[in-house]
Amino acid sequence: MSAYTKDNKVTHAGVAVNNWAGDFDCSVCHRKRLTASEFSKKMQEKKRRGEGGLKCKPCVEKAAQAERDAAAAKAAAAPAAPAAGAPAAAAATQVCSACERALPESSFTKPQLKKGPAKQRCQPCIAAADRGEADAADAKKAAALAEAKKAVKIAEATGSAAQKLKANAQLAALEGELVTGLKPMVIGRGRRGSGGRGRGRGRGRA
Repeated sequence: MSAYTKDNKVTHAGVAVNNWAGDFDCSVCHRKRLTASEFSKKMQEKKRRGEGGLKCKPCVEKAAQAERDAAAAKAAAAPAAPAAGAPAAAAATQVCSACERALPESSFTKPQLKKGPAKQRCQPCIAAADRGEADAADAKKAAALAEAKKAVKIAEATGSAAQKLKANAQLAALEGELVTGLKPMVIGRGRRGSGGRGRGRGRGRA
């Protein structure tokens, strides 16, 4: 368990993870044994491929903010644009398809500019969209965990032994996903006997 996680009482999707020790290390802030919930899906996939250079969400956001601040400072220091209608003015600015503002080209990444006016987005709009997607994902996980906890409470009060086991297993699987980044799998029955085909392996959420 990292000192940062313990001292700052880190939580994710409504689940306290400050007492959990994961297997992720950040190459930027050098925090160790972090849970998967502190890394994006892209970083989790990178970890599963055995690649290094992982960056936790706070470090990624800090770097993105620094890049946005540098772009804003560069735009503020740039000479004033020529009068409207001059050819150079059109070349110096681009319109964001999301916020529809005319911004300096420095507000856009090169890949975004290649998409053209109909699809290109400025860096602040991309950052806002990324945060929105992350918040939506966290809210979805929080709702699933809340439902699982409710199911456990009901099963413990009125359910059979099998129902209690199932409810607790589903809750444990959801909480475990926050630590490992791995989705739970259910392995179905394989082939039975040599004379016929049985049910194949199936995958699904526990």
